[in-house]
Amino acid sequence: MMELLSLDDFKDTKIDPNWGPFDYLLHVLDVDQQKMQNSQNAPPPPQTLCKQDHKGFKLRSKFNNSVGLKRKRNLKAVEEEDDGDGDRVAPKLKPKRSKKQEKSVCPIPPPDLPPLFRQLIVEEMGGRGLVLVIQKTIFFSDINPTASRFSIPFSQVKTHDFLNEAEAKELDDKNSMQVWLLDPSMRGTSITLNKWVMRSSSLYVLTNTWNPLVKNNQLKKGDMVQLWSFRVNSLLCFALVKL
Repeated sequence: MMELLSLDDFKDTKIDPNWGPFDYLLHVLDVDQQKMQNSQNAPPPPQTLCKQDHKGFKLRSKFNNSVGLKRKRNLKAVEEEDDGDGDRVAPKLKPKRSKKQEKSVCPIPPPDLPPLFRQLIVEEMGGRGLVLVIQKTIFFSDINPTASRFSIPFSQVKTHDFLNEAEAKELDDKNSMQVWLLDPSMRGTSITLNKWVMRSSSLYVLTNTWNPLVKNNQLKKGDMVQLWSFRVNSLLCFALVKL
């Protein structure tokens, strides 16, 4: 660390009346060099700073201890890697894992029909071939009395396999189908299934008796629902489940 000159450094200086500004500058440089040389040759000061600064001493001790522990661990690892004949065995490097591998992947369990619905459909009605058609949030357009329809956008449909070839052709020909629907209160009702083809998208819709279903089950905007399909004696049926 560089120290600044003080008046004590010039106490032995004899000033010549004939000195000019340059002579004074040279003398200052000479004194500075002499002081620097003396400080380099001087013995190191006693280690009293750490004793005075208790916190600093603790920090330095912890640092030294941690370094020492790391060295001991490294030495121990080297000794364990020795094969007994004095030949050192190269440490085994762990393969690098990508960030994607490091992230724990929690598989999402497939959705299941609530037990009460399953019991009613499978055991009491003899339903078969349960298929999740869509899981969606109810929007205002789904409960708007003027629209009177439940939309099933193709972009959110889990699968189109709930329709057989004849039913798919019927809808493609712009014909509607009467199907049986089990509402969230597990009451059965007849409802109309249509297919609407728009310019930018296509969707299935449940219409006609949709408004009474909304009122009876108190469906509101933001509700999460699932629409399941199943068959009873080969007839297409649906179940609307409110989550």
